[in-house]
Amino acid sequence: MLDPLVQRLLEHAIDTPVKLHLLLLFHENPRLEASSFTIANRVCRDIWSVEQALHELAEDGVLRHTAAGSCDKLYCYAPRDELIDSIQRLICGYDDPLERDTLQRSIRDLASYAPYRRSSAWELQIA
Repeated sequence: MLDPLVQRLLEHAIDTPVKLHLLLLFHENPRLEASSFTIANRVCRDIWSVEQALHELAEDGVLRHTAAGSCDKLYCYAPRDELIDSIQRLICGYDDPLERDTLQRSIRDLASYAPYRRSSAWELQIA
C-alpha cells in the first residue's frame, strides 16, 4: 500500500511514466536546466510526450520554466514547498524494489486517465 502523500502526488502531478522518469532525472540532477529537446534526448523519449510532461510538471509546481530565446523554454527543478515531503517519500519508496513495483503499477493505472484529467470540456466534446 502506498503512502497517502505519495498517492496524492501521483494522482495530481506524477500520473504518467514519462513524468516519473523526468522527476527522477531532475531529482538526481537538481542543478539541471535544459530545454525540452535536450531532456528528450537525455531520457531517450519522444519530444512530444516530454514537452507535454514538462509543461504539466511546471503547471503542477514540480518544475519551473524560463524563456530561453525565441520560443524554447528552459526547465529546472523547483518543487513547491508543499510537494517536497511527498517527493522525498516517493524517491525513498522508489529505492525499495517491492514498493517500486507498486509505484509503477499505480502510475500505469493513472496514465490511462491522465489525458482526461487536464482536458477541458471543449476538448472532450471535440474528441
